[in-house]
Amino acid sequence: MDRELDEEMTFHLDMEARKNLRAGMDPREARRRAHVKFGGVDRHKERAHASWGVGFIDDMLRDFRHALRQLMRNPAFTLLATLTLALGIGGTVALFSVVDGLMLRPLPYEDEAELLTFWSPQDWRGVEYDYLRERVRAFESLETFGQDRTAMQSGEGTTLVNLIQVSAGLLDMLGTPPLMGRTFVDGEDRPGTEPVVVLSHGLWEQELGSDPDVLGKRLVLGGVPTTIIGVMPSTFYFPTPESRMWRPLNLDPADGGYNGNGWLELVGRLRAGATPGEVDAELTLLTTALGERFNCPEAWDKTTSAYFTPMREYLMGDVRPALLLLLGAVGLLLLMACANVAALILARTSDRVGELAVRTALGAGRGRLARQILTESVTLGLGAGAVGMVLAAILFDVMVSMLPLSNGFQDTLSLDWTTLAAALALSVTVGSLISVIPIRGMIRGRLEGELVGERSQGGGVTAGGGAHGALVLAEVLLAVMLVTGASLLVRSVSHLQSLDIGMDPAGVLAIDLQGEAAMEEDELKAFFDNLVEAAAILPGVNVAGITNRLPIRDGGYQGPIAIEDRPDLEGASRPNSMWRSVSLDYFETMGIPVVQGRTFDEQDRPESLPVVIVSESFAARMWPGESSLGRRISTGFEGSSEWLTVVGVAGEVRMTSLVGNNTMVMFRPSAQGGGFGLSKVLVLKTDLDPAALTGPVRALVRRLNPRVATARASLMEDVVAASMAEPLRLRLFLGLFAALGLLLGTVGVYGVVSYSVARRRAEFGIRMALGAEPRELVGAVVRGGMVPVLGGIAGGIVASAVLSNVLASFLFGVEPMDMVSFGAAGGALLAAGIVAAALPGIRAGRTDPAEALRAE
Repeated sequence: MDRELDEEMTFHLDMEARKNLRAGMDPREARRRAHVKFGGVDRHKERAHASWGVGFIDDMLRDFRHALRQLMRNPAFTLLATLTLALGIGGTVALFSVVDGLMLRPLPYEDEAELLTFWSPQDWRGVEYDYLRERVRAFESLETFGQDRTAMQSGEGTTLVNLIQVSAGLLDMLGTPPLMGRTFVDGEDRPGTEPVVVLSHGLWEQELGSDPDVLGKRLVLGGVPTTIIGVMPSTFYFPTPESRMWRPLNLDPADGGYNGNGWLELVGRLRAGATPGEVDAELTLLTTALGERFNCPEAWDKTTSAYFTPMREYLMGDVRPALLLLLGAVGLLLLMACANVAALILARTSDRVGELAVRTALGAGRGRLARQILTESVTLGLGAGAVGMVLAAILFDVMVSMLPLSNGFQDTLSLDWTTLAAALALSVTVGSLISVIPIRGMIRGRLEGELVGERSQGGGVTAGGGAHGALVLAEVLLAVMLVTGASLLVRSVSHLQSLDIGMDPAGVLAIDLQGEAAMEEDELKAFFDNLVEAAAILPGVNVAGITNRLPIRDGGYQGPIAIEDRPDLEGASRPNSMWRSVSLDYFETMGIPVVQGRTFDEQDRPESLPVVIVSESFAARMWPGESSLGRRISTGFEGSSEWLTVVGVAGEVRMTSLVGNNTMVMFRPSAQGGGFGLSKVLVLKTDLDPAALTGPVRALVRRLNPRVATARASLMEDVVAASMAEPLRLRLFLGLFAALGLLLGTVGVYGVVSYSVARRRAEFGIRMALGAEPRELVGAVVRGGMVPVLGGIAGGIVASAVLSNVLASFLFGVEPMDMVSFGAAGGALLAAGIVAAALPGIRAGRTDPAEALRAE
């Protein structure tokens, strides 16, 4: 287009010159007259360019290049502002990505809001499921499932995999179609059908090498050949990402498990258009029907305290309070980053009033100046965004590795780049809006005389000074709120971690074991006995034990019991207790004291007196104020109702959670315990690194019996930490938020005070020349910088006090108005503010009067 324009201009000039030649002028005069008549060529070109609409783009590119030069001329300002905004963006995006992955991102189910789980989790029987399935009205479908593990045989040996046993319609109800093959059809959860299984994408990929011809092949699960009929997509999981396969339940009325102890969970999909009133009516209908059909003890009564739980809350817990808290903290942090950069941009722009006055005198329009300043703000934001992207990726990986996540949910997390774009856009927008504050003076025509004013004031221009102070005050206020919340949670978790859990988890390794379904009980018992003896003499092992369920992590295995000579505890009043089968050295391995009586020993053989050890809460509740030794209890756990004699009382152990009422527990010697079961947990005590024992133990299991599978190896300390996942997660999040907030607040104070010192350099030089002491200048700078800091601390403490009840539900052993936490937050910001203001103050105290005045 430029070439065509040049050709057109040349054509018009040539035509006019020829006309002049024909009029008798000489060639030189003819060309000069043609140029005079035509006018300025460049002026015509500029008009043509303007008509093309590309002039704006050209100007923007020039502004961008000029902005880069300006930022490079001021490396201190550029580095400070870029890192501040990058920290705010990177930290916010990384933290919010984790929160989004755990709490906001849609679950891999169709219309997840319509999926509800039923009360009494892991407590439903097959007979109850079939009974309710025929009576639901507000639900489109009702399904059930139970969590299990099974031994899977492969060419490399036997491994233990997490298996979910489901009713035939559950996978279809969730609404995620399989990647390959099909899910289950009606009747496959009833007796007489061929064993089939649907695999997770992870198992298909890792164990079967993503075999495209896997459908129709067989896996040996628990000793039973099972046909593969489907593979689920990589994004699907139920109920946790650790679930490796799904197999139909065996809902057989002739099977003892169908009418036995409950172990299933119920989940239903609401009928389209179902109202809250209909859902409430459904609860009444179902509990009434259960009461008419079944007679359950009080501890197992499903007709009271019934409720439905949304699927997300069932899987993740009640995350709404934590979500609101973290979202609020995310907003505070991003606001701090924006306020910090806005203060720096404001100080920088205010410093350039003289420069802008010169540009105005040279003919620059106010709009052109405003556009240049805005371009610098956008350029700064884009540069910070690039650094923020790198920081977000690094911080995200660090946080995921630090989080106390379990059940594979850490594998579902990913960095949210949409949030990065939103945070970057907000930061650039806020910075740009703040940069408009000094531009108001240009728009109102107040640049005239500013050059002289700046020179005469020695850099003491105070444009935007009130805005500076307000921004610093706001930053400190927000930082105090974040640090206060983090302090409360740190103290709360410290109280939680100091609880006596009744055992010593240090140096304890737990390894899950699972035998094949076809193995005889005598074979299993001999294997586990040999394993405990062999494991106890492994190098580095102090003592070894075995149990059917691990404390805190496993739960389950509980039911009603009978107490001799307590007729008041019969019928519906029968108490409920957990049942644990343990080896002789189990209590020593776990560090559980036996506070009364004796522990199990070699005398407790199958043919000797049946004995039991009960927990302290068991003894206190069943025989208050009396000795429990010699008392007798009866259960149906072992297939008989023989009386068991209490020979000892074990110290109280937290069995299901670290807080709340503890469940009564009874311990049976594994040598006497019937119904040995296919699964056990081997526990080892060592003074070395417990994780180093995993390999030798697995090799030992393979040597003793390759038909027994080893699964996860867990450090007991990690199990205890996982039980505090929510408070630990919140402490980590808010701790990082508070650290970033403290850093941003410190940088904000330093940046504004530093620019103030730079603007007043001539003033400090004059004062030094007139005899002012350096400490006086340092004191003046610190006092001036601390005014907004003190205001922010006071405002932050008041705001924290008003909002402290938001944290009440997350605290343990700490009051929301904990003065120690409030004092720690205020003190941290006060110390940070003094340091941030003192550094530029010291620089002011070292001002050389001659150099300062010479620069002016």
